[in-house]
Amino acid sequence: MNPRIKLLFVVGTALTIGRALDLGLWTDLESGLCAVGPVWLRYAALAVGVLAAICIGRKLAHGPQELRNRCKASGIVTAMAGAFFTAAGFLRFAVGMTGAGSFVRAILEILCGQWLAQLAKSWLRKDWQPPTKSMASGIWGTLVFYWCVLSRFMENSSSWHRVSPTVMVWEMLAVLLFLSSLVRALWLPETSDGKLLCISGLASFMLAFCWELPQTLTLAMPSQFKLTSLPAIFFGLGIACVGVLGVFAVARISAAAAFESRE
Repeated sequence: MNPRIKLLFVVGTALTIGRALDLGLWTDLESGLCAVGPVWLRYAALAVGVLAAICIGRKLAHGPQELRNRCKASGIVTAMAGAFFTAAGFLRFAVGMTGAGSFVRAILEILCGQWLAQLAKSWLRKDWQPPTKSMASGIWGTLVFYWCVLSRFMENSSSWHRVSPTVMVWEMLAVLLFLSSLVRALWLPETSDGKLLCISGLASFMLAFCWELPQTLTLAMPSQFKLTSLPAIFFGLGIACVGVLGVFAVARISAAAAFESRE
């Protein structure tokens, strides 16, 4: 494994453990406010992780042609993400419907899940083919992340003192950049920006997996669990899988680049 990827995992593991401890010991889960310590410490820790991801992504950046090949690991984690997003959409219809906004989000979550399922199938095939003939499916599949950013601002619930809603916006933007870069790499590889794909992929890993996964698992704790939290739990698990896909994509690109340099 590339030493820089190993360093990324070390930083990511530290961020995940730190976030889990913060939620369990030093954060009021009901209000989302910090109970112990200044809020800027949370942002500083996250900034270290994201900056590490950006620096490593810049160093590992290379052409994304390798992503147009079969990869079982990428296919499995993408299938998991698709299943989680689809489940989140149907569960939102069942227990999380609070208005027109929830209805739109549920539809977009299902569309995202189905697109990711098609993408997973293409990576699991022996003879790789684009998931669909047109890249329009990828655009439809990423609309839910646009909606999440827009709805977060419309709700006006983000405050620097409430860390989770604020960081959620950054998570959505990182995932959106990564998936948009991935769509371009798969359908229009000759115009794809490998540097943006690698940076956004590793930033998604830090934000959507290392930071978000402890938050999602907190919602599933017996003391915090509510039936209406099920859509958020499954959506969070889907986001975490996209973060893992980001680091898988960069690892594949860097491995292909290293192989080419040895030839």
